[in-house]
Amino acid sequence: MNDTPSIHPLRPESESHSGATPLFGSEADSFVQQLRLAAQAHRAGRLDEAIASYLRLLALRPYHAELHNNLGVALRLAGKLEASVSHHRLSLAADSANPALHSNLGNALRAANRLDEAVKHHFRSIALNRDYGEGFYNLALCLRDLGRLDEAVGCLGRALALNPDNRRARTELAVTLLMRGDLERGFTAYEARKRLPETPAPEFTQPAWDGGPIEGRRILLYPEQGLGDVLLFVRFARELKRRGATVIVLCQALLKELLAAAPFVDEAVAEGEKLPAFDVHASLVSLPHLLKPDFEALAAAPPYLEAPAESRIKLGRTEKARLRIGIYWAAMPGQPQDRQRSAPFPHFLRLAGDPELLVFSLQGGAHQKDIQQFGAGGLVHDVGRGIFDFAEAATALSQLDLLISIDAPIAHLAAAMGRTVWVLLPSVADWRWQLGGARASWHPSARLFRQPRAGDWESVFGEVHGALEELKRQVAEP
Repeated sequence: MNDTPSIHPLRPESESHSGATPLFGSEADSFVQQLRLAAQAHRAGRLDEAIASYLRLLALRPYHAELHNNLGVALRLAGKLEASVSHHRLSLAADSANPALHSNLGNALRAANRLDEAVKHHFRSIALNRDYGEGFYNLALCLRDLGRLDEAVGCLGRALALNPDNRRARTELAVTLLMRGDLERGFTAYEARKRLPETPAPEFTQPAWDGGPIEGRRILLYPEQGLGDVLLFVRFARELKRRGATVIVLCQALLKELLAAAPFVDEAVAEGEKLPAFDVHASLVSLPHLLKPDFEALAAAPPYLEAPAESRIKLGRTEKARLRIGIYWAAMPGQPQDRQRSAPFPHFLRLAGDPELLVFSLQGGAHQKDIQQFGAGGLVHDVGRGIFDFAEAATALSQLDLLISIDAPIAHLAAAMGRTVWVLLPSVADWRWQLGGARASWHPSARLFRQPRAGDWESVFGEVHGALEELKRQVAEP
């Protein structure tokens, strides 16, 4: 989800009427110059440098509204949320009628998951200026986090009416439609993401496919976002194959062997390898827009990925265990919203105290060390250390009765294979899981467990434990 809030433009040359001791002559010029240099570092992403410069300048102008505002924005981007909120409050104290400063405080409060308070400041920003398009945009993101999708759509429409060239607002409108389950309109509108600077433009000399006749042509499908999106959207390659295309999938190396075995993929190529000849190309994420599928039929669609015939991973059994369960608890570091999506390992560890459950970890990356750190080496069997690509992950999943996972690529893989998977979601879930409900429209084997409030994993795992007891009863029935 892009959901990047808009901020009040950095204008270091501006002088707020803050009540601080006035500066004169060369001293004032020096302050403005230093603030300009700090803002340049800020815009260039050198946050530590910018924050240090802003702090030095505070000694000269402790009540400067724009300085507190800029520092608050930089601190938010650096993940120092409470300090960010406090600086935005000081900014407002110096310039309480500034709609942009209210909106920026709302952005900081939203990042700190204080949504109700954030909404109040966003509403205040647009009350101060009914033509403040960025205020409507930021309010929309906050309303969407609260599940108020219809209001969010209205605010985004107002933002676009005020600024039709706001590409980010157009993209977030598409995301909101997708969350609402309006998939056909949402995917059409989501093509606007291609105009965002963070969306990579394909560097192919061949033309992009426009959705026209494809029989007898070679189409290259390329990844645009992450592993999860490839696993989710490669399903639509089946329709391309049915229409007579030769399907080539460019993918991350971790996915190559898995996708090469799919019957609707003629060739899988890892990023960095030489590309075969092809006629047209398309982003995997654009396939729902280009193919115009029957979205209502997705829930009845059969699984589309499977484990290799030869399994290199063998999961053991114990005499008393009725169910073999896989767990995955932490997003990869550096991924957007990884802190919100990840669940504390101790919650999963409580599942291991049941002799009827045999628990396997499929966790990859740095969080594998949580097993030893929490003394769980004799309770959770660490399979993740032996999994080096998604073909091997598929062989492990094929031997499990259930996967319990956060929102991660492994959950999309399990669902693509038709394996039973329980997906644990934060209160503000990614648009791919839509809003509300226990089922995902394109993953019939997935059951969704959602936080009722931001950060409330306790309630989620309470539901999981109840569902596990019911599942054990079902297994025990003759």
